[in-house]
Amino acid sequence: RAERRLAELLDERAGLDRQERADADLLHEAEAWLEGWEETRTALQTRVDTAQRAAALAEQLAERREPAQQRLRAARMRDQLAQDTDRAVDRVRTAQDETLRAKQHWLELKEQRLNGIAAELAAHLTDGEPCAVCGATEHPDPARKVAGHVDREAEEHALTAYQRADERCAEDERRLAVVREALAAATAEAGDSPTEQLAREAAELEEQYAQARSAAAELHAAQERLRQAGQEHERRLAARQETAVRTASRVGHRERLDRERAALEEELDRARGALDSVAARAAQLERRTALLTDAADTARVAEDTAQRLKDADARLADAAFRAGFETPQAAAAAVLDNAAHRELQHRLDAW
Repeated sequence: RAERRLAELLDERAGLDRQERADADLLHEAEAWLEGWEETRTALQTRVDTAQRAAALAEQLAERREPAQQRLRAARMRDQLAQDTDRAVDRVRTAQDETLRAKQHWLELKEQRLNGIAAELAAHLTDGEPCAVCGATEHPDPARKVAGHVDREAEEHALTAYQRADERCAEDERRLAVVREALAAATAEAGDSPTEQLAREAAELEEQYAQARSAAAELHAAQERLRQAGQEHERRLAARQETAVRTASRVGHRERLDRERAALEEELDRARGALDSVAARAAQLERRTALLTDAADTARVAEDTAQRLKDADARLADAAFRAGFETPQAAAAAVLDNAAHRELQHRLDAW
């Protein structure tokens, strides 16, 4: 049992040594990790700070994006409206020229008709009938139609053409006013900056915004990584503390095991003697015990035999005394040998 307990102690001691080595590895790993904690934390915090700044910048740029795009759209509209204005001005000028020509044509026809209206009236004169203009009844030299005579229909047709041209000119002028108003509004919104410059600035703003958003997208991951690192830091600290506690606990446990082991080894040394094991010593003692038991049995048999001899001697002495002999030796001396005994038997038989 002592040897079994000693084996258990050795196994337990070996287990403590394995735990010691495992804790030593764990402690070394924890110390190595904790040694770089500040650098790791600083790097992770820098990532978080950078992402936060990028997020703030992205918000600022987002507020500028729409105005910049709107200004760029206004500038492009301004340029388009400027071209439309030029075309509208050309159309108005053309319409004004056409209106002026139509008006001049109408006035010319009107003047020609006024000049030729006497011929028209003379065509209806009759001798003896009063003139519708002067009332005279005699018409010695009435006016006559000449080549290119303009009648009322031609004049009215020219007037209609002039009025239509004037309406078209007025419509073109109205459209020009609308375009100029839109151009003024677009210019007020876009300013005087060239469209190419505004487009370049808007593109740069979009690029900055995209970069800021991309950097800001790392914020959650950076915060999560910092949180996980903080948890790992706490776990490593706890592991180091637990390792120290276990190490201190093993010191006392190891000392108790060593004391018990020393006591058992001393006990086993005494129990084994010069032999290799307690089992061999036990076998030796069992053999000695068997020999002693045999010796004791032999002694008891000898003692019993001696007692029986003593009892037999007493009975023999008593028998010899009753037979009239003083001692058993005297009785034995009187005992006949075989030959004498046979002779005595023959005499008795003969008698």
